[in-house]
Amino acid sequence: MIADKPVIVARIARAHGIEGRLLLDTETDYADALFRPGKRLLVVGGSSPFTVLTVTHAQVHGQRWLMVTEEIKDRTSADKMRGANLGVLREELPSFGNDGYLLHDLIGMVVVEDEKTIGTILEVYDLPAGPMMGVDIRGREQLIPFEEGIVDRVGIERGMVYVSLPAGLLDI
Repeated sequence: MIADKPVIVARIARAHGIEGRLLLDTETDYADALFRPGKRLLVVGGSSPFTVLTVTHAQVHGQRWLMVTEEIKDRTSADKMRGANLGVLREELPSFGNDGYLLHDLIGMVVVEDEKTIGTILEVYDLPAGPMMGVDIRGREQLIPFEEGIVDRVGIERGMVYVSLPAGLLDI
């Protein structure tokens, strides 16, 4: 169920310096609220020896966020965190209202065009040009842009994303 899974808000890019600081690639528009001192972030994936990290300090550092935690005190420990995701429970996020959803919520939903099932969303990639849905179509992942004109509507309650695909998009 969607509510049971942590929502990924950042990925640890690498260690920074020798004192255990971490550089993060964020996946949220609410970094200021989520990376404040005292906030506990869940470690998801990777080979981390930690399951939770407690923020003591965080700030913007170029295009990334620089974070210091209570648990990581040296470069060696920070290096082990590379590639791990950081998440929070859904109820810790700001409210989106009744019709709101996260791109993360789309994973596992069925993509439908003209009442015909096209495939199931395996992943949503938040790329610089815009979000792309990685859709399993006959055992092969194909990318479909998540943009106006292609995505007609998202039916969270039914678990379906309704699309109108341009001719030839799935032939690529």
